[in-house]
Amino acid sequence: MKCAHDQICLSCCLRLKDTCQCQQEVQINEPPLFRAQGSPLTISCTVINSRSSHEQQFDFVIYKKSAPERMVNIISTGDPSFPYADYSKRVRNGDIEVERLSSFSVLLHMKELLKEDDGDFECQTPNQLGTYLGSYSAKTTVNVIADTLSVSSTATDVTKTEGESLVFECQMSTQTFQHTHLSLTWYLQGESDSQVQPIISLDKDLTVRPGKAFESRYTSGFISVDKVDETTYKLEISKLQVTDQGKISCEGSEWIQDPDRSWYRLGQKNVTVSSVQVQPLSDVQVESPKGGVREGEVLQLKCTVEAQKIQERYFSVAWLKDGREVAHMDPRGVVSISQEYEARDREGEMKVWKSSNRDYVLFIKPVRVMDTGEYQCRVWKEEKGTGGVFTQGRSQDSSVERVAVTVPGECELTRRSSLKRNSTRGQVSVAWQHRSDKGTTVDVINLSRSGVMEPGAQYRQRVQAGNVRALRPTASNFTLEIANVLLTDSGVYRCTATDWVTERDDKVKNIDTSARTHPKVPATNPSRPRRFGLICTVKRPEAPLSVTWKFQPTGTPSQADIVLLTHNGDITWFKELRNYQLRVQAQAEETRVVLRIMRASASEAGAYQCVVDAFLQQVQTSRKLSNKLSVIVSRPESNLRVQKKNHTMTVSGRQGEGFTVDCQIVSRSTDKSVFEVTWWRQEEAFEKGSPYPIFRVQRDFTLQKMDHTRHGLFFSRPRADMYSLAVTNAELSDGGQYYCWVEEWQLTPRNTWRKMAEDMSGSLTVLVETKADSTLSLLKDFRKISAVENQQVNINCSMDLGSSSTSSRYSVTWFFSKLKSPAKESLGKVGHDGVLDTSGVTPELLERIRFYRPALDTFSLAIQKVGTEDSGSYSCQVDEYRLESDGEFVQKAFDQSGVTVVMSSLEVLKDDRNVTVSGHKGKFFTVDCQIVSRSSDKSVFEVTWWRHEEASEKGSPYPIFKMHRNFTLQKMGHTKPGLFFNRPRNDTFSLMVTNAKLSDGGQYYCWVEEWHLTPRNTWRKLAEDVSAAAPSSSMFTLNVACLGTANSCLSATCVHRGFEPFLPPFPCFSIALRRFRWSDRPHLGCQHLSTTCAFVCGGMRFHLLP
Repeated sequence: MKCAHDQICLSCCLRLKDTCQCQQEVQINEPPLFRAQGSPLTISCTVINSRSSHEQQFDFVIYKKSAPERMVNIISTGDPSFPYADYSKRVRNGDIEVERLSSFSVLLHMKELLKEDDGDFECQTPNQLGTYLGSYSAKTTVNVIADTLSVSSTATDVTKTEGESLVFECQMSTQTFQHTHLSLTWYLQGESDSQVQPIISLDKDLTVRPGKAFESRYTSGFISVDKVDETTYKLEISKLQVTDQGKISCEGSEWIQDPDRSWYRLGQKNVTVSSVQVQPLSDVQVESPKGGVREGEVLQLKCTVEAQKIQERYFSVAWLKDGREVAHMDPRGVVSISQEYEARDREGEMKVWKSSNRDYVLFIKPVRVMDTGEYQCRVWKEEKGTGGVFTQGRSQDSSVERVAVTVPGECELTRRSSLKRNSTRGQVSVAWQHRSDKGTTVDVINLSRSGVMEPGAQYRQRVQAGNVRALRPTASNFTLEIANVLLTDSGVYRCTATDWVTERDDKVKNIDTSARTHPKVPATNPSRPRRFGLICTVKRPEAPLSVTWKFQPTGTPSQADIVLLTHNGDITWFKELRNYQLRVQAQAEETRVVLRIMRASASEAGAYQCVVDAFLQQVQTSRKLSNKLSVIVSRPESNLRVQKKNHTMTVSGRQGEGFTVDCQIVSRSTDKSVFEVTWWRQEEAFEKGSPYPIFRVQRDFTLQKMDHTRHGLFFSRPRADMYSLAVTNAELSDGGQYYCWVEEWQLTPRNTWRKMAEDMSGSLTVLVETKADSTLSLLKDFRKISAVENQQVNINCSMDLGSSSTSSRYSVTWFFSKLKSPAKESLGKVGHDGVLDTSGVTPELLERIRFYRPALDTFSLAIQKVGTEDSGSYSCQVDEYRLESDGEFVQKAFDQSGVTVVMSSLEVLKDDRNVTVSGHKGKFFTVDCQIVSRSSDKSVFEVTWWRHEEASEKGSPYPIFKMHRNFTLQKMGHTKPGLFFNRPRNDTFSLMVTNAKLSDGGQYYCWVEEWHLTPRNTWRKLAEDVSAAAPSSSMFTLNVACLGTANSCLSATCVHRGFEPFLPPFPCFSIALRRFRWSDRPHLGCQHLSTTCAFVCGGMRFHLLP
C-alpha cells in the first residue's frame, strides 16, 4: 500500500513493515537563488525517509546555462576522481568542499563563485539497496549576477580636541536589478587595537544598532547615524573622547531574500574614511609659594586647568598631599574635606574655592609643620547627562610641587613627671603639635577660640583619661599639660596661635549682622519657555560680599550651585551659561543680585536660595542664607485625543483573509508633536488573562517587534493622523480585542524628548468564524493532585464525550502557572503534524516532561521527579484542524481545559470547627492536625500545638505542647495536666485535653514543620505550615458552658467588661458563656432578666444570654 501522508507513513512503517512502504525524498534549497560573482555559495542537501542504515553518499553536478543538456561533475563524498576538469583544480585547492552534517545531510561550499557557475545544481544520492522507491536527486537554480555594490568616501585626517564633535559621510549604492536591501556599519580601530569595533549600524530593515562599547553614548544622544539622501550615510559623534582616536571606516553590505524567506548577504565592501587624532585636556598646573612658607602664615595653592571652550565644560578637582586626598570639589561646586582635615575645616583654617573658570584654590591658614609635603591636583572631566546627572571621565594629574613649612623657633623637652609650656598671645585659638625624635609631627590637642578641646587622633585616649589637656589659665596664657609622661613624649612641641578677625575696639564682632537677604520672584508658573528673575537683596552691606545662587531640583535632597559672584568681582558659573544671566545693582542702602532664568523648563523647577558671605581682609567672617523660594514649571496642557469608537468584525478564517487595526489621532497638543504607537491584544480564549503588546512604532518610526509578535503583521501610515496595523492570514487563534496606546512626545528647549500625554483608542473585537460541523469541547472540571517529591505526576486533558473526530487533527499546548501567580508560561506544543515545539522551556524541565496521547480523546502530560518548584496550576489548549480541498490543513476550532492544581509541598488541613463542652468533670476534647500533602514520602514532622485564651486581654498565642521529629514529647511553659498525644494515622497527629474546665475555652491550632535527612546525614527543614490560614478562620474553637451558679462564673464574666481584643497575626480568640441567675450582675449593664448583653471581639458579636 502507499501512504497518503509522510507523517502517517512513518508511523505505519514502524508498526507494519510488511504492508507499508515509505518513499525516500531528497531536499535541497528552494530555487531560484541569486548570488553575486565572487561571493561564497552554500547549498544544503538532505535525504528524508532513507531505508538504508548505512552512511549516504552525495554527488553534486551542474547543468550550466551555456550547455543546459550537458551534465558536469563537481564533487562527490564517495569518489575522489568524480570532478570533471572544469572543477578538479578548485576541488584540490579547497575552494570547493562538502561538509557532512550527519549520515543523511551535507552542505556544498564554494568559496568564490565564477560567472560560469551560473546554472542548475543537482544533488544526487546513489541508491545502495538496489530497489528504488521515491526520489534520489533534487535540483536548484543558481543565478550568478554581477557585484554592483559600491562603497566610497573621501579619506581625510582629522585632529580634534576632547569634547568636540565630528561628522563623516559615506556613499553606498547598487545597480542590481533584483530587489535587495542595503546595510551600513561604521567601525573604529584604535591605535593599539588589532581588531575593529563597531560604532553604530543601520541594518537592512533600517534599524539602528549601536556597538556594545558605544551603547551608553548612543542612549545619551552623543552618537547618531542618518541616511542623508539616496546614497549618502552620515555618522555624527558629539563630545569626543580620547579613546575615539584611530581609523574610522564604513562597511556596506547588500542583502537579498531567498525563497525560504531567509536573508543572504550578496556582497560587502569596506572603505577607510578617516584617521582621527583626539587631543586630551591640554594642561593642568599647580602653583605654590616660592621659597617655602613659615609656620602660622598662609599657604595658598592654585590649580589651573587649560582647555578649549572651558566655559562650556565641567570638571571636578581634588587636592592631594603625598598622594592622599586633602579636599575635593565636584562639578557643582560642592566641597568635601577628608576626615583628617575636618577639624581644621570647622575652625575655618582650610578653604577651597573656584576663582575663575580655569583656577581652583586651596587655602590653609595658619599653616603648620605637618603641612610640609608634596602637593598636586587631580582633575576629572565630567559629562552632564539627562536630569543633571554627571558622568566622570578619565583623570589627569598636575606636576608635583614640594611645599616646605619652616619653624621659627623650637623648645626642647625632656622626660619628667609633668610638663608645661606657656604662650602669650591675644584672643586666639591654639593648636599644639609634637615632633618626635624620628621627625614625625602629629597633632596633640587644639583649643578653639570658644574654649573647646579637640584631641588629636593619637592622643584621644590620653585626653579622655585626663593625662593630656590644654588650658587657658589667663587671658594671655595658654598651657599644655601632660601627666604621666612617656619616653615617646620626648621631642619638640609647638603651639600655633590663630588670630580671628577683630575690629578697632579689640572686640570680636560679627561684621555682617545687618546683612539680610530677600529673594523675590514674580508669581508665575511658566508653561512655555519664558524668562523670569530672582532677586537677592542685601541690606546695608558693611564689608565685601560674595553671593552664591543655589538650586535644589524638585524631588532631590541636595543643592547645586548655579553661579558664584566673589567679593573681588569674579563670576564663576556652575550651570549652563546660555540659560542664566546675572545682574548686580549696587545702591547706598542695599545691593541686589538678580538671577535671570532665560528658558524655563521642567529642569528649572525646584527651590532657589542665595548665600551671602562677608569678607574682611580677604578672610571670610560670616555667612547668611536667604529663605528658599519654590519655582513651579507646569507642562503645557495636552490636547491629545485618540478615536475611541468600538468596533466588532467577523473574519471567516479562510486563507488570505485578514483585518486592519486603525489608530486615528483626533487632536494633538502642537503641530510639532511626534507619536509612539503600541498595539495591544486581549486574547478571547483567556478571559482573565492580561493584555499584551504585539507591535510598536517608535517616535523615530523604528518598527519594533514584541515578544508576542506573530508573522504577517504590516504597518502603514495612510494619513498624517492615521496609524494602521494589518493582520494577514487570520487564524482562529487571532480572535480577541485589539486596541492601540498612543504616547505624544515633544522636543524641549534643552533638545531632550519629553512625554506630553498618552491616550488609548477604542477596541476592535475580532470574531473568527468556525465551521458549524466542529464539536470540539474540553472538560472544564477542577482537579487537585497531591504529589510526592521525586515521583511522577500524570495530568490529563480530555475532550467531552463525542466531541472528538477521526477526520480531524489536533494540536495541544500545555500551560503552567506558579502558585498565587496569574502569569502563564508554555510548557510545549504538539502540533497537528506531530511536531513538538518546546522553545522557552529550560533544559532541566525538558528532561523531566513527556507528552503523549493515551486515547483518541485524551492528551497527557507526565512530569517525572516532581519537586516543589512544579507546584502550581496546569491547563491545556486544543486546536482542531481539518484538511481542505486544496490539500492544506485549516484551523477550525479551539478550546481550553479546566485547571489541574499540583501540590508538591507541605499542606496542613485548614478545618474550622466549633466545639462546645459542658464543663463537667471527665469531659474532654481533641485537637487534630492532619497533613494533606507533603514534599517527600521520606519526610518527618515536628508538630506544636498553640492556644490563645480569650480571657487574656491583648494576649498573644502561646505553645502548649510539642512533638519533635524524633517523637520526643515536650511540655511547654503553659502545659496543663491531662494532655495526651496520639497518632491515629500516618497523616494525623492528635492532642487530647481531658477534664475540660471553663478556663480551657479559646482557640487551638497546630504548627507543622517538615524535615528531611540529606545525603550528608544532616537534617534540613523543607517547609512549614499552620492549620490557621487567616484571622477568625481555620481554628478549633472551644466553647465551655458554665452550668453552675452565677458565683462560680463571676471571675470569667468580669474580665469581658470593656474588652478590647489585641489582634495578632492569628485569629482573635473568644469564648461564649451562658449565665444563669442573672439578677445579681447589675454592674455588667443588664438591669433585669429579659435584657441581653453583648460584646464584640475581632469583628464578631457575642451575646450573654440570661
